[in-house]
Amino acid sequence: MAHNNPQKGASIISRQLSRLAFLSLVGALLVSASPAAAQTGPPLPQGCDRLVAFDPAEFGNPTLIDNRYLPLTPGTQLVLEGRANRTGELLPHTVTFTVTDLIKVINGVPTRVMLDVDENEGEVVEAELAFFAQDDAGNVWNFGEYPEEFEDGFFLGAPNTWIAGLADAEAGIHMLDFRDVGLTYMQGFAPAIDFLDCAEIIAEDLMECDIPAAPGGCFENGVLTHERSPLDPEGGIQTKYHAPDVGIAKVGALDDPEGETLVLSQIITLDQEQMAAVRQQALTLDQRGYRVSEVYCQTEPIAPNPAAECPAPQPAAPPTPAAPAAPAAPGSGSTSPGVTQGAPPPGQTGPKAGTLPKRCYTKRSRPSARRISRRRARRVVIRRGSRVLVKKIPRKTCVEFISRR
Repeated sequence: MAHNNPQKGASIISRQLSRLAFLSLVGALLVSASPAAAQTGPPLPQGCDRLVAFDPAEFGNPTLIDNRYLPLTPGTQLVLEGRANRTGELLPHTVTFTVTDLIKVINGVPTRVMLDVDENEGEVVEAELAFFAQDDAGNVWNFGEYPEEFEDGFFLGAPNTWIAGLADAEAGIHMLDFRDVGLTYMQGFAPAIDFLDCAEIIAEDLMECDIPAAPGGCFENGVLTHERSPLDPEGGIQTKYHAPDVGIAKVGALDDPEGETLVLSQIITLDQEQMAAVRQQALTLDQRGYRVSEVYCQTEPIAPNPAAECPAPQPAAPPTPAAPAAPAAPGSGSTSPGVTQGAPPPGQTGPKAGTLPKRCYTKRSRPSARRISRRRARRVVIRRGSRVLVKKIPRKTCVEFISRR
């Protein structure tokens, strides 16, 4: 005959409750570690996950950026040259990334200031300040961009500026501390300018050759990512090869009719004089940002720049009808009625920021903006024997209509 044992029954119940509590704890940890748990903002398109939730408290030493695949050491400059994919021939396109020793606080986090200059045929088409910080786990975050746009020496403004924490913009991860193939992650989101960049880890432990700055021309154990903008499906995919202890060593594009690749040609360590020049250039962009961008004007200035007041936004001036064009002289080559050809008057620096018609301020993501800038040249290739000549086709541009009306 069995006898009831109250103490034994209580012990069994206690063990079961402990087991249930343990399973609940494990489940909670798994949920908190999942990408879905990091979805703290509005829903994103499929394949663009917030893998890590942004938390300013997780940035203990944010300006020390030593991620192996995106190290940002002050005084380091990477120069990438344009090359044709098929022939390997040099193209007149250069991008120079420089890590400054400047710091700008964004969304409560001190960030490292990067200076990015994009040149086409020797002319600057974009000069940008970008802001990066590394969290305690080793992820490198992009906190915003202030990209100034130029055409034919004219300053067009900085309509694609975005800063995390302002106008619903979110910081995104530029390089993860872990690189599992197949992971997708958001790199930055600014709905006010229709900006959304997303990346996917395509391959790791990858060798890439034909890189002039690499020892022997090749880097080993690199990581390949594909970047895209779901808001610009026709923009294609930008590929990036990250070399260990170097950073971005090759940039390409899929489904790009230009077939251009940017290849790392030089890794330069700047001296004090060069650093001073870069520092001054970055500070100049920072100061101008307060005059031309309502978003940027809400940020803290980069020290030692003083605080600046935001000017009241000015409405765009209505277009003035162009005067009838005089008949072109035979053989003059003028193809733009109503638009005066030639260089701008001495001392003219282009149209005043904030007065351009809306059509000049097209909204686009960063990768597509860079591709569009490259295509503005409309190159014509003329083959004379083995020599290839590249020239521009004269054309009407937005800046011509504004500056010469």
